[in-house]
Amino acid sequence: MNLAELIIPPIVAFILTFISTKWIIGIAKSRGFLGKDVNKPDKPEVAQLGGVGIVTGFVAGAFTLLLLDGNYTHVIIPVLLSSLLIAYLGLLDDVLNLRQSIRAILPAFASVPLIIYSSGHSTISIPFIGPINFGIFFYVIIIPASLTIASNAFNMLEGLNGLGAGMGAIMSLALFIASIKSGGFTIVAGYLALILAVSLIAFLYYNKYPAKVFIGNIGTYFVGSVIGSIGIAGYMYTALFILYLPYVLEFILKARTKFKGVSFGKVEEDGTLSWDGKPQSLTHIIMKRGRFKEYQIVAIIWLIEVIFAILAVYLQTTIIVLR
Repeated sequence: MNLAELIIPPIVAFILTFISTKWIIGIAKSRGFLGKDVNKPDKPEVAQLGGVGIVTGFVAGAFTLLLLDGNYTHVIIPVLLSSLLIAYLGLLDDVLNLRQSIRAILPAFASVPLIIYSSGHSTISIPFIGPINFGIFFYVIIIPASLTIASNAFNMLEGLNGLGAGMGAIMSLALFIASIKSGGFTIVAGYLALILAVSLIAFLYYNKYPAKVFIGNIGTYFVGSVIGSIGIAGYMYTALFILYLPYVLEFILKARTKFKGVSFGKVEEDGTLSWDGKPQSLTHIIMKRGRFKEYQIVAIIWLIEVIFAILAVYLQTTIIVLR
Protein backbone atom coordinates (compact mmCIF):
# COMPACT_ATOMS: atom_id res chain seq x y z
CA MET A 1 0.00 0.00 0.00
CA ASN A 2 1.48 3.33 -1.06
CA LEU A 3 1.45 6.67 0.77
CA ALA A 4 -1.53 8.04 -1.20
CA GLU A 5 -3.68 5.05 -0.24
CA LEU A 6 -2.75 5.58 3.40
CA ILE A 7 -3.35 9.35 3.55
CA ILE A 8 -6.08 10.29 1.05
CA PRO A 9 -8.97 8.03 2.25
CA PRO A 10 -8.75 9.22 5.90
CA ILE A 11 -8.63 12.85 4.74
CA VAL A 12 -11.73 12.30 2.61
CA ALA A 13 -13.44 10.58 5.57
CA PHE A 14 -12.59 13.44 7.93
CA ILE A 15 -13.82 16.17 5.59
CA LEU A 16 -17.06 14.38 4.61
CA THR A 17 -17.87 13.50 8.23
CA PHE A 18 -17.25 17.06 9.38
CA ILE A 19 -19.36 18.62 6.62
CA SER A 20 -22.21 16.10 6.65
CA THR A 21 -22.52 16.19 10.46
CA LYS A 22 -22.92 19.96 10.36
CA TRP A 23 -25.55 19.49 7.65
CA ILE A 24 -27.45 16.83 9.58
CA ILE A 25 -27.56 19.08 12.66
CA GLY A 26 -29.45 21.70 10.66
CA ILE A 27 -31.75 19.14 9.06
CA ALA A 28 -32.52 17.42 12.37
CA LYS A 29 -33.42 20.72 14.02
CA SER A 30 -35.69 21.79 11.16
CA ARG A 31 -37.48 18.41 11.06
CA GLY A 32 -37.86 18.04 14.80
CA PHE A 33 -35.41 15.16 15.34
CA LEU A 34 -34.33 16.40 18.74
CA GLY A 35 -33.56 14.80 22.07
CA LYS A 36 -33.10 16.23 25.57
CA ASP A 37 -29.60 16.24 27.02
CA VAL A 38 -30.67 14.97 30.43
CA ASN A 39 -27.18 15.30 31.92
CA LYS A 40 -27.41 19.11 31.83
CA PRO A 41 -29.25 21.25 34.42
CA ASP A 42 -31.42 22.98 31.82
CA LYS A 43 -32.04 19.81 29.74
CA PRO A 44 -31.35 21.47 26.35
CA GLU A 45 -32.70 19.94 23.15
CA VAL A 46 -29.96 18.54 20.91
CA ALA A 47 -30.08 17.34 17.30
CA GLN A 48 -30.21 13.58 16.83
CA LEU A 49 -29.21 11.21 13.98
CA GLY A 50 -25.62 12.48 14.05
CA GLY A 51 -24.45 9.00 13.16
CA VAL A 52 -25.46 9.75 9.56
CA GLY A 53 -22.34 11.91 9.36
CA ILE A 54 -20.12 9.03 10.50
CA VAL A 55 -21.71 6.67 7.96
CA THR A 56 -21.19 9.23 5.20
CA GLY A 57 -17.56 9.86 6.06
CA PHE A 58 -16.61 6.21 6.49
CA VAL A 59 -18.32 5.09 3.28
CA ALA A 60 -16.67 7.93 1.35
CA GLY A 61 -13.26 7.01 2.76
CA ALA A 62 -13.72 3.31 2.04
CA PHE A 63 -14.80 3.95 -1.55
CA THR A 64 -11.84 6.29 -2.02
CA LEU A 65 -9.58 3.43 -0.95
CA LEU A 66 -11.32 1.21 -3.50
CA LEU A 67 -10.81 3.76 -6.25
CA LEU A 68 -7.12 4.02 -5.46
CA ASP A 69 -6.65 0.25 -5.47
CA GLY A 70 -9.33 -2.21 -6.58
CA ASN A 71 -7.39 -5.14 -5.13
CA TYR A 72 -9.00 -4.50 -1.75
CA THR A 73 -12.56 -5.19 -2.95
CA HIS A 74 -12.70 -8.62 -1.28
CA VAL A 75 -12.19 -7.02 2.16
CA ILE A 76 -13.88 -3.63 1.85
CA ILE A 77 -17.16 -4.72 0.24
CA PRO A 78 -18.14 -7.30 2.91
CA VAL A 79 -17.34 -4.83 5.69
CA LEU A 80 -19.40 -2.11 4.00
CA LEU A 81 -22.37 -4.36 3.23
CA SER A 82 -22.65 -5.81 6.73
CA SER A 83 -22.15 -2.44 8.42
CA LEU A 84 -24.62 -0.59 6.19
CA LEU A 85 -27.28 -3.25 6.80
CA ILE A 86 -26.90 -2.75 10.54
CA ALA A 87 -26.84 1.05 10.11
CA TYR A 88 -30.22 0.71 8.39
CA LEU A 89 -31.44 -1.23 11.43
CA GLY A 90 -30.19 1.60 13.64
CA LEU A 91 -32.01 4.19 11.53
CA LEU A 92 -35.24 2.21 11.80
CA ASP A 93 -34.73 2.01 15.55
CA ASP A 94 -34.23 5.79 15.77
CA VAL A 95 -37.46 6.41 13.88
CA LEU A 96 -39.66 3.45 14.87
CA ASN A 97 -38.18 2.43 18.27
CA LEU A 98 -37.90 -1.28 17.45
CA ARG A 99 -38.35 -4.03 20.02
CA GLN A 100 -35.25 -5.41 21.76
CA SER A 101 -35.77 -8.87 20.20
CA ILE A 102 -35.60 -7.40 16.69
CA ARG A 103 -32.45 -5.42 17.53
CA ALA A 104 -30.81 -8.59 18.81
CA ILE A 105 -31.68 -10.87 15.87
CA LEU A 106 -31.32 -8.76 12.72
CA PRO A 107 -27.52 -8.19 12.99
CA ALA A 108 -27.06 -11.96 12.57
CA PHE A 109 -28.53 -11.74 9.05
CA ALA A 110 -26.23 -8.82 8.27
CA SER A 111 -23.25 -11.13 8.84
CA VAL A 112 -23.89 -13.02 5.57
CA PRO A 113 -21.39 -10.93 3.51
CA LEU A 114 -18.69 -11.60 6.11
CA ILE A 115 -19.51 -15.31 6.16
CA ILE A 116 -19.06 -15.45 2.38
CA TYR A 117 -15.81 -13.49 2.66
CA SER A 118 -14.48 -15.87 5.35
CA SER A 119 -15.30 -19.02 3.36
CA GLY A 120 -12.42 -21.46 3.65
CA HIS A 121 -10.91 -19.77 6.71
CA SER A 122 -12.43 -21.23 9.85
CA THR A 123 -9.33 -21.23 12.06
CA ILE A 124 -8.75 -18.81 14.93
CA SER A 125 -5.38 -18.43 16.66
CA ILE A 126 -5.75 -18.11 20.43
CA PRO A 127 -2.90 -16.66 22.54
CA PHE A 128 -0.80 -19.27 24.34
CA ILE A 129 -2.97 -22.06 22.90
CA GLY A 130 -2.49 -21.86 19.16
CA PRO A 131 -4.74 -22.19 16.08
CA ILE A 132 -8.09 -23.97 16.43
CA ASN A 133 -10.25 -24.94 13.46
CA PHE A 134 -13.92 -24.45 14.37
CA GLY A 135 -15.24 -25.84 11.09
CA ILE A 136 -18.88 -25.15 10.27
CA PHE A 137 -19.46 -23.58 13.71
CA PHE A 138 -17.23 -20.70 12.64
CA TYR A 139 -19.73 -19.70 9.95
CA VAL A 140 -23.05 -20.44 11.65
CA ILE A 141 -22.20 -19.37 15.20
CA ILE A 142 -18.95 -17.45 15.68
CA ILE A 143 -19.27 -14.87 12.87
CA PRO A 144 -23.00 -14.09 13.38
CA ALA A 145 -22.53 -13.99 17.16
CA SER A 146 -19.45 -11.76 16.93
CA LEU A 147 -21.17 -9.18 14.73
CA THR A 148 -24.40 -9.27 16.73
CA ILE A 149 -22.57 -8.82 20.04
CA ALA A 150 -20.31 -6.09 18.65
CA SER A 151 -23.17 -3.97 17.30
CA ASN A 152 -25.58 -4.45 20.20
CA ALA A 153 -22.98 -4.09 22.96
CA PHE A 154 -21.64 -0.83 21.56
CA ASN A 155 -25.17 0.56 21.65
CA MET A 156 -25.53 -0.17 25.37
CA LEU A 157 -22.80 2.12 26.69
CA GLU A 158 -24.07 5.46 25.44
CA GLY A 159 -25.76 8.45 27.01
CA LEU A 160 -22.94 10.88 27.82
CA ASN A 161 -21.53 13.48 25.44
CA GLY A 162 -18.73 12.05 23.32
CA LEU A 163 -18.63 8.71 25.13
CA GLY A 164 -19.49 6.33 22.28
CA ALA A 165 -17.58 8.23 19.59
CA GLY A 166 -14.46 8.39 21.74
CA MET A 167 -14.65 4.70 22.64
CA GLY A 168 -15.05 3.84 18.97
CA ALA A 169 -12.03 5.95 18.02
CA ILE A 170 -9.86 4.23 20.64
CA MET A 171 -11.01 0.75 19.60
CA SER A 172 -10.55 1.35 15.88
CA LEU A 173 -7.08 2.87 16.39
CA ALA A 174 -6.14 -0.22 18.40
CA LEU A 175 -7.27 -2.45 15.52
CA PHE A 176 -5.25 -0.31 13.09
CA ILE A 177 -2.08 -0.65 15.19
CA ALA A 178 -2.67 -4.38 15.69
CA SER A 179 -3.05 -4.87 11.94
CA ILE A 180 0.19 -3.02 11.18
CA LYS A 181 2.06 -5.15 13.70
CA SER A 182 0.44 -8.33 12.38
CA GLY A 183 1.13 -7.58 8.71
CA GLY A 184 -0.22 -9.56 5.77
CA PHE A 185 -3.82 -9.28 4.60
CA THR A 186 -4.96 -7.85 7.95
CA ILE A 187 -3.42 -4.50 6.98
CA VAL A 188 -6.31 -3.75 4.61
CA ALA A 189 -8.82 -4.24 7.44
CA GLY A 190 -6.58 -2.07 9.58
CA TYR A 191 -6.74 0.81 7.12
CA LEU A 192 -10.53 0.63 7.28
CA ALA A 193 -10.15 0.94 11.05
CA LEU A 194 -8.04 4.06 10.54
CA ILE A 195 -10.72 5.54 8.27
CA LEU A 196 -13.34 4.88 10.96
CA ALA A 197 -11.16 6.41 13.67
CA VAL A 198 -10.66 9.59 11.65
CA SER A 199 -14.40 9.81 10.95
CA LEU A 200 -15.14 9.52 14.66
CA ILE A 201 -12.56 12.16 15.55
CA ALA A 202 -14.23 14.56 13.08
CA PHE A 203 -17.63 13.74 14.59
CA LEU A 204 -16.32 14.39 18.11
CA TYR A 205 -15.95 18.06 17.24
CA TYR A 206 -19.76 18.29 17.37
CA ASN A 207 -20.44 15.47 19.84
CA LYS A 208 -17.97 16.33 22.62
CA TYR A 209 -19.15 18.09 25.77
CA PRO A 210 -21.36 20.10 25.46
CA ALA A 211 -22.77 18.14 22.53
CA LYS A 212 -24.36 19.84 19.55
CA VAL A 213 -25.56 16.50 18.17
CA PHE A 214 -26.21 12.98 19.46
CA ILE A 215 -24.80 9.95 17.66
CA GLY A 216 -28.17 8.14 17.63
CA ASN A 217 -28.80 4.42 17.24
CA ILE A 218 -27.77 4.62 13.61
CA GLY A 219 -24.36 5.77 14.82
CA THR A 220 -23.86 3.33 17.69
CA TYR A 221 -25.02 0.32 15.69
CA PHE A 222 -22.92 1.35 12.68
CA VAL A 223 -19.72 1.99 14.64
CA GLY A 224 -20.12 -1.23 16.60
CA SER A 225 -20.74 -3.24 13.44
CA VAL A 226 -17.79 -1.67 11.58
CA ILE A 227 -15.46 -2.47 14.48
CA GLY A 228 -16.85 -6.02 14.62
CA SER A 229 -16.65 -6.42 10.83
CA ILE A 230 -13.05 -5.18 10.75
CA GLY A 231 -12.09 -7.56 13.53
CA ILE A 232 -13.73 -10.46 11.66
CA ALA A 233 -12.37 -9.52 8.22
CA GLY A 234 -8.86 -9.09 9.64
CA TYR A 235 -9.12 -12.23 11.79
CA MET A 236 -8.30 -10.11 14.85
CA TYR A 237 -10.68 -11.95 17.17
CA THR A 238 -8.39 -11.75 20.18
CA ALA A 239 -8.08 -7.96 19.89
CA LEU A 240 -11.82 -7.69 19.33
CA PHE A 241 -12.55 -9.74 22.46
CA ILE A 242 -10.24 -7.66 24.67
CA LEU A 243 -11.54 -4.35 23.32
CA TYR A 244 -15.10 -5.32 24.20
CA LEU A 245 -14.39 -6.42 27.79
CA PRO A 246 -15.73 -3.15 29.30
CA TYR A 247 -18.92 -3.83 27.35
CA VAL A 248 -19.18 -7.25 29.01
CA LEU A 249 -19.55 -5.46 32.35
CA GLU A 250 -22.06 -3.09 30.75
CA PHE A 251 -24.03 -6.07 29.43
CA ILE A 252 -24.16 -7.65 32.89
CA LEU A 253 -25.34 -4.41 34.49
CA LYS A 254 -27.97 -3.86 31.82
CA ALA A 255 -29.11 -7.51 32.00
CA ARG A 256 -29.92 -7.02 35.69
CA THR A 257 -32.50 -4.44 34.61
CA LYS A 258 -33.81 -6.62 31.76
CA PHE A 259 -32.09 -4.16 29.42
CA LYS A 260 -34.25 -1.27 30.58
CA GLY A 261 -31.41 0.46 32.42
CA VAL A 262 -29.96 3.86 31.56
CA SER A 263 -26.45 5.32 31.51
CA PHE A 264 -27.18 8.93 32.47
CA GLY A 265 -27.23 10.28 36.02
CA LYS A 266 -28.79 12.86 38.32
CA VAL A 267 -27.45 16.38 37.81
CA GLU A 268 -26.31 18.03 41.05
CA GLU A 269 -26.12 21.81 41.69
CA ASP A 270 -22.34 21.84 41.14
CA GLY A 271 -22.73 20.18 37.73
CA THR A 272 -21.59 16.73 38.85
CA LEU A 273 -23.56 13.58 38.09
CA SER A 274 -24.70 11.13 40.75
CA TRP A 275 -26.61 7.86 40.97
CA ASP A 276 -28.48 6.68 44.07
CA GLY A 277 -29.69 3.18 43.24
CA LYS A 278 -27.95 0.02 42.07
CA PRO A 279 -25.61 0.67 39.14
CA GLN A 280 -27.27 0.12 35.78
CA SER A 281 -24.19 1.11 33.79
CA LEU A 282 -20.43 1.45 33.98
CA THR A 283 -21.09 5.21 34.17
CA HIS A 284 -22.98 4.72 37.44
CA ILE A 285 -20.09 2.80 39.01
CA ILE A 286 -17.85 5.80 38.36
CA MET A 287 -20.50 8.22 39.64
CA LYS A 288 -20.57 6.30 42.92
CA ARG A 289 -16.79 6.55 43.32
CA GLY A 290 -16.67 10.33 43.53
CA ARG A 291 -18.08 13.66 42.42
CA PHE A 292 -17.38 13.88 38.68
CA LYS A 293 -18.75 16.06 35.96
CA GLU A 294 -20.00 14.51 32.73
CA TYR A 295 -16.84 15.09 30.72
CA GLN A 296 -14.70 13.71 33.58
CA ILE A 297 -16.71 10.48 33.65
CA VAL A 298 -16.28 10.18 29.89
CA ALA A 299 -12.52 10.73 30.21
CA ILE A 300 -12.24 8.02 32.88
CA ILE A 301 -14.07 5.48 30.72
CA TRP A 302 -11.90 6.45 27.74
CA LEU A 303 -8.81 5.83 29.89
CA ILE A 304 -10.13 2.41 30.87
CA GLU A 305 -10.62 1.56 27.20
CA VAL A 306 -7.10 2.78 26.36
CA ILE A 307 -5.72 0.25 28.86
CA PHE A 308 -7.70 -2.54 27.24
CA ALA A 309 -6.63 -1.28 23.80
CA ILE A 310 -2.96 -1.60 24.75
CA LEU A 311 -3.59 -5.12 26.04
CA ALA A 312 -5.52 -5.99 22.86
CA VAL A 313 -2.65 -4.88 20.61
CA TYR A 314 -0.14 -6.80 22.73
CA LEU A 315 -2.09 -10.06 22.73
CA GLN A 316 -2.94 -9.84 19.03
CA THR A 317 0.78 -9.38 18.32
CA THR A 318 1.55 -12.31 20.60
CA ILE A 319 -0.52 -14.53 18.32
CA ILE A 320 1.75 -13.66 15.40
CA VAL A 321 4.85 -14.43 17.44
CA LEU A 322 3.49 -17.81 18.51
CA ARG A 323 2.62 -18.93 14.99
